Amino acid sequence: MAENNQENNEQENAPTPDDFSYEKELRTDLDDETPDKPQGMALHTKILIGLLIGVGGGLAVNWTLGGDNPKIVGFIENFTRPIGQLFLSLLLMIVVPLVFSSLVVGVAGIGDIRKLGRIGLKSFAYTLIISAISVVIGLGLANTIRPGERISEETKTQLKEKFSSSAKSSVESAITVGTASKNFVSTADKYVAKIDGIANETTLNPDDAKKFAASAREFSQKAKEFSAEAQTSLSTSKNYLAESDKFTKEADKISARTDILGEVAGDFSGETKRFSGDVRRAVSAEETALMSVVKTIVPTNVFNSISGASPNMLHIMFFALIAGIAITLLPAPVSAPFVGLMESVFAVTSKIIDIIMKFAPYAVACLIFNNIAQFGLDLLASLAWFVATVLLGLGLHFFGVYSLSVYFLSKINPLEFFKRVRTVIVTAFSTSSSNATLPTALRVSEENLGVPKEINSFVLTVGATANQNGTALYEGVTVLFLAQLAGFDLSLGQQLMVVYLAILGGIGTAGVPSGSIPFIIGILAMIGIDPALIAIILGVDRILDMCRTTLNVVGDLTAATYVARSEGFELLKTPENAGIG
Repeated sequence: MAENNQENNEQENAPTPDDFSYEKELRTDLDDETPDKPQGMALHTKILIGLLIGVGGGLAVNWTLGGDNPKIVGFIENFTRPIGQLFLSLLLMIVVPLVFSSLVVGVAGIGDIRKLGRIGLKSFAYTLIISAISVVIGLGLANTIRPGERISEETKTQLKEKFSSSAKSSVESAITVGTASKNFVSTADKYVAKIDGIANETTLNPDDAKKFAASAREFSQKAKEFSAEAQTSLSTSKNYLAESDKFTKEADKISARTDILGEVAGDFSGETKRFSGDVRRAVSAEETALMSVVKTIVPTNVFNSISGASPNMLHIMFFALIAGIAITLLPAPVSAPFVGLMESVFAVTSKIIDIIMKFAPYAVACLIFNNIAQFGLDLLASLAWFVATVLLGLGLHFFGVYSLSVYFLSKINPLEFFKRVRTVIVTAFSTSSSNATLPTALRVSEENLGVPKEINSFVLTVGATANQNGTALYEGVTVLFLAQLAGFDLSLGQQLMVVYLAILGGIGTAGVPSGSIPFIIGILAMIGIDPALIAIILGVDRILDMCRTTLNVVGDLTAATYVARSEGFELLKTPENAGIG
């Protein structure tokens, strides 16, 4: 009798779908096909609704009040932009632990160095071929449509004037450190004057304030000395960078103060770090190609690569790969605790993704509203031929090349493939960041497409930085468009060089919004075109960035399915398997 009562009590206390304990067992909101998927509207539908609300609200505001209206600007800066940035920051926050843990677990799961090499070779070959196809499509359309010759001089002048200030700093840092250093010295002098004034008046730890003011004056003087040298040589850059690192560490400590000195110190530190980053890139550009590749891929201190404001994902991935390879060469009892830790980290970050993605529909509405409300459709109309050429190229690659790839190489019905990755598509489109979309892509690829974790972890994490077909296509079209605007007729040899550089750019471009702009500036300067022309396309870059990021991320998924199929894995492991192989 007691046993029956106990059994009845256990049944009465069993978790129900409304209990939090039950909800924790659900695998993920991102999984459209899982039998225990969350109840209610699908996540991708919610995100799509948020996107449409953002577009509709942005257009309504732009047409009625105008994008320059102070109230609209204030609303965007104080409400919608912080919300959108919060969402992006939350996703980017977990990219480093996610990439590191997933790569380590993935490589350890492969377990065989020869198999890892085979998967790496297939991934690299696929990326190279698909990226080359994307650039050829872009250049073919740019040569056929010739969008640069279809924009009037009046429109070109207006666009350049409107966005030239936005392009100025990017162009200067890409062309010459000497020019950029003059601006930095001028900026540093202004900060030093502010800091001196505050240090003489403040009553909050006045001794520390005066000590920091002295350090700021000393650093400003060293920046002037470096600027004088930088007009002809970067030979003293190593000493300057050491002084810069020393000063920014001190400034970052002062920025913790609660008075205005803390705020000024933080701003000065940020400006110094930005300029120092330009110096480092310029020094790298002067090195031999092989040395540049080594420094780009192999970190000297992986902790520095992690701790920066923009973590160096190539460095992190290389270290994770080396750690994973070392694990495969160690006895299981030795490596098991570390692998277990990485599996736990991966599981925790995956759960964090689920939590963050519940916020996605609202953030997407804000991100889209920001762009549409300020720019409207007038700018798209002004650059209609350029926008149309880019979108046509992206569309051909997305629906043509990718469909053929998943049909013939992955043996999947293209319609079923696109249906299963729709959450990834809307996330990539709204965030404009391959890195921010990576967490979603990893979960959807495994649970909706059936790609095993070890292949997912390798192909998708590497692909988020290295496999950017949309970026390569966009860079090719943009260079030819701006060359046509400037009256340059690029020869076949020059266009082949653009193809080569665009493929490299697709591999080396940062997986963040507008990450390709500095690379395009570099190509323009290399072939003798005024890099200031980049100002003309800055206004529509964010909209097109959303589209090319979608292509980039879906390209990673096609690569993952191809590699998984070629390794003999069964895909689309669901009851309604719609695959064709």
